[in-house]
Amino acid sequence: MRTYDNLFTWFVLWVVLLLVYFFTPQFLIPEFYLRNEFLVLGLILILLGLSILFLYFLALKRQRKQIYTSLETLQEAGMQIFIKKYERLIYGRDIGDLPKILRLLFNFNCLAVIQPKNVVELKSIVVLCEHYKIPLIPRGAGTSGYGGTLPIKNGIIVNLTFFDKIITLDEKKRIVEVESGVTWEHLRRFLESKGFTLQSYPSSAPSSTIGGWVTQGGYGIGSSKFGSVGQSVESITIIGTEGREFHLDNPENFVGSCGSLGILWKLSIKIKAVSKMVHVAVSSTQQDHLLRAIPVYQNLFPFFLRYDDLQNLLWKDSDINESSWDSQDHTGGVISMSFLEENWDQEKFNEISDNYQLSILSSDLGEKFWSERFYTIKLKRRGPSLIVAELIIPTIHLEKVVKTISKRFRKESYATEILSTSDGSILFVWFPADFRSKSIPIIGSFPYTLHWLRFFFILQIARRWNGKPYSGGLWFSPYSGLIYQKKLPQMKQLKKKIDPNKIFNPGKVWGTRVPRFFPIIPWAIPIRLGAPIIGIFYRLLPKRFR
Repeated sequence: MRTYDNLFTWFVLWVVLLLVYFFTPQFLIPEFYLRNEFLVLGLILILLGLSILFLYFLALKRQRKQIYTSLETLQEAGMQIFIKKYERLIYGRDIGDLPKILRLLFNFNCLAVIQPKNVVELKSIVVLCEHYKIPLIPRGAGTSGYGGTLPIKNGIIVNLTFFDKIITLDEKKRIVEVESGVTWEHLRRFLESKGFTLQSYPSSAPSSTIGGWVTQGGYGIGSSKFGSVGQSVESITIIGTEGREFHLDNPENFVGSCGSLGILWKLSIKIKAVSKMVHVAVSSTQQDHLLRAIPVYQNLFPFFLRYDDLQNLLWKDSDINESSWDSQDHTGGVISMSFLEENWDQEKFNEISDNYQLSILSSDLGEKFWSERFYTIKLKRRGPSLIVAELIIPTIHLEKVVKTISKRFRKESYATEILSTSDGSILFVWFPADFRSKSIPIIGSFPYTLHWLRFFFILQIARRWNGKPYSGGLWFSPYSGLIYQKKLPQMKQLKKKIDPNKIFNPGKVWGTRVPRFFPIIPWAIPIRLGAPIIGIFYRLLPKRFR
């Protein structure tokens, strides 16, 4: 089935060959251009090419019919399969609002959506897809916006939300084994009823599945102390080639792979005992004071440390107005922190706050910021779309990156949020936008497309100070070497072992080709060439339009 996209590739190459054949002799060998043999041979080439394309198309149509027959057989056996167009439509997108022009470049339609109820059904799907060489795209709740679950190359999506069982809880070893479709919030509440809790979990925990966040390699709440989710994963079991089970006691190379190495079935996660927490917050009129204090506060090992600039605070909380925040001297933003009681050091906290001339806010505000840790996307009501640049930045360079961004964009057009982790800092730059504004037929909203490209401009800024994209996915696959670095060769070895037929979620780590209009061009080329051009464009664009 991969050949569906190759069909247009071969057609383009054939047209190019004909053009070369017909036009080159006209300039280089004029006497041959006018001979009958030249025209006859050209006609033969045209007929031969059309015949091959016609036979090729019939073969693909026949293969597609066989696939749907196989799917209908599985459906009759009780498997939940969605084939109708309106059923598949919702799975051709994730939480991000894509510019319409990107939907012209990529075909995000899938052949079918399958929702297996158990591992036996899941294995049969893998066997079917391997037989027909159909890409298989695992999907949880679809709460990411980086193209990690978007179907390409006429793939089949396997929805894993039925894999929602909490299998075992080992209280002595402090390990919980779960299936990949369990949501983080459900697991957190279950553990707290037993006197335990998670080491880290995403801000999208109420809807995000465990498998989705693990395959993204995410950072979130608790990462300030315990690092990425990969540091909490003890072992995993994957369904790979021929429907076989692969158990990995060292899952480091699988975490963050966007499901391109196999389908995550179940995993064991490290947990900790529930402990009391202390919630505090500090503010200042000077943003640079707050940014410089972040790495120092991080040395106190907070469970959660987040910085919000003033614009972020104003947009997220409709009860706050700008004048009241000015009067309270919080114009530089707020750092909110939550400490496990055993790590709380009041004396050192006060000392750091005094050294950086920061105001300690009331305990009520500290509690308020903690209680709203799941509501970051409230910013989207400013949109209705929300463009997010999410990058990993070395903490020591945060101030430089944030200052450079502030010089490039109007203060009122974006908001900044920083999540400090044990491995660095996650920088969020939020741009509310409207994908419906000034829409052009076929192309869509041109202003929204330009706004969406801001990410690549901000990435160019971040890379000057060793920054990189937060996660893999379709949009960031051209930067896989930057994202995975030394881990990439080991991931390739694991890919050969678990997925020799390369059916699992193609294009999300190792890149793909642009299947429409330019099918022989790797997706990495327009991104890598275009990013510097976008940077130059935004430098020349008057700031009032940014």
